[in-house]
Amino acid sequence: MTPPLVTAIVTTYDRPEHLRSAVASVREQTYDNVELLVVDDHSPTPAREVLQAVDLDSLAANRIVRHETNRGANAARNTGIEAANGEYVAFLDDDDQWLRKKVARQVHAIEADDAGVAYCGVKRLLPDEERIEIPHVVEGDMTKALLCANVVGSMSVALVETDLAERVPLDERYPCWADLEWFVTLSRETSFVRIPEPLVVYDCDSPGRLTEDFEKAERGYKLFVEEFEPLAADYGDQFRRKFRAWAAFRVGKSAFHDGRYDRARELLYSAVRTYPLEPQFVTYFLAALGGEQTHAIGRSVRAIRG
Repeated sequence: MTPPLVTAIVTTYDRPEHLRSAVASVREQTYDNVELLVVDDHSPTPAREVLQAVDLDSLAANRIVRHETNRGANAARNTGIEAANGEYVAFLDDDDQWLRKKVARQVHAIEADDAGVAYCGVKRLLPDEERIEIPHVVEGDMTKALLCANVVGSMSVALVETDLAERVPLDERYPCWADLEWFVTLSRETSFVRIPEPLVVYDCDSPGRLTEDFEKAERGYKLFVEEFEPLAADYGDQFRRKFRAWAAFRVGKSAFHDGRYDRARELLYSAVRTYPLEPQFVTYFLAALGGEQTHAIGRSVRAIRG
């Protein structure tokens, strides 16, 4: 029997060398029935030119869709979902890569578990090291877990039933945190299956990572709290406070690592005040009090331990 078609949606904007590597990782999958769909978000050098010399004949099909204007990553993913022919869609940012067994492992897991979403671990490439990160086991309510932390990961780890993705498109208002917003929404519609293997290579040093842009992170934070605080309140007032604190902590940590210490102190203090039971909130708030000096000490300690 022919295995179900999987549409690999590679979204790209102005990273030609990374795009070629991402597409090569799709071509090298051990799974036999993969359609490649590249969504070019109006790159200065069109993706069609970048991939002109790349051999894609081993794939079941391959197409390139180009936006007439730059519309953002979430719009590009929605374009990919709308154009997909596969029974499943799997996402790949242009600066990430899949390991060869990624699609095969995920299709097997999603069908064995009768789930709507499969996700996996990553190999994170840092400037001085490689780090394997496996998502923790979520016991109980996936929605509740996701409201406090992204326990799934980036879009590149996700394989989703296409019918489900069409019913629940990504929210294009989000400049950041869109993956988490989508996973929360999907978790209310279906179950998730976790694959405890690093099947995605994530390049932390790639230019243009959204995590480097604090303004986008803060806008995503505000939208996320506005959208999901009523849902968090359904779990009780204490959980609502926990939800708000974790959201403030995540964006406060982003401000801290971006060197915006005044804003980091405000956000981290809000997390501590709102939910004082989490030690991480206190640790980061104290580190932010000293600004660059305590940040430098923290980096030195991590370097010695590493």
